[in-house]
Amino acid sequence: MNPLLALLFLLWSGFALADPASLPDELAEEAGMLGSILSDGRAVFYPESASYLPLSSLSGPGYSNGVAVLMTLGGWGGGATNNQYLALYAINDSIAGVSPVKTYRLLSVRHVGGKGDRLFTGVRETGKGLVLSGFSYAAEDPLCCPAKPLEVTFTFGERGELLPAASPTQPWQTANPMRPARSRLSPPPIADRS
Repeated sequence: MNPLLALLFLLWSGFALADPASLPDELAEEAGMLGSILSDGRAVFYPESASYLPLSSLSGPGYSNGVAVLMTLGGWGGGATNNQYLALYAINDSIAGVSPVKTYRLLSVRHVGGKGDRLFTGVRETGKGLVLSGFSYAAEDPLCCPAKPLEVTFTFGERGELLPAASPTQPWQTANPMRPARSRLSPPPIADRS
């Protein structure tokens, strides 16, 4: 693959993910702290490639709306790999006239994609939850550039957790929502010999 084309794709994907406005300062700080927690000590959060979506259908105890953040951490193990995460934050309400100390409260975070797995370029709210749109890898796609269109839907659980809705899975992915999907580069699991 031509390195120039790979660089152009990475720049395009960063701009395609970015909202016209960058993350609000307090939300960028929250996402940065989450990135530090998720990191292996080498991977870093790229706020310029993060996108956020205000949500109107999210409510629960102490909050009446929220935001979804699609974010990328890159440089795992000091290399060129990246992972994408979807984080769901509540926007805290005032209670009995007392303003919250922090605006945002993390409700849920899910690993949703990354290099060698799938790349998401957008998120939208529907009556069923959140729909991530992007690309998965076809057999002939180079590692830099998945090209097969893909949409994955997440619903909101009772406590605001992100739950994968029934959506098409690749043969190398698990149907168990509690186990992360394996990369197509990962070896198949060893059969249980007990």
